[in-house]
Amino acid sequence: METTVFESRAKELVEDIKAIVKVKGINLEEELEKAGVSRNSSDRILRQGAMPTLSEFLALCQISGLTFHLPYVETTNSPM
Repeated sequence: METTVFESRAKELVEDIKAIVKVKGINLEEELEKAGVSRNSSDRILRQGAMPTLSEFLALCQISGLTFHLPYVETTNSPM
């Protein structure tokens, strides 16, 4: 199966997150388990280079301290 640019970039981001967590001295496996990610899934992501699910990726971001600021549009409460 062909690896897409997005998959390659996602794997790079996971490696960056692992480096950030290491510098902070955080045990990533324990923190992922506290966040509800199974040990099997964390091994798959951290050791085998598998793509995390969205919820696993967001847990990695939260543990490492990365935040996202998503744009939003305010709408009125009145019907159209």
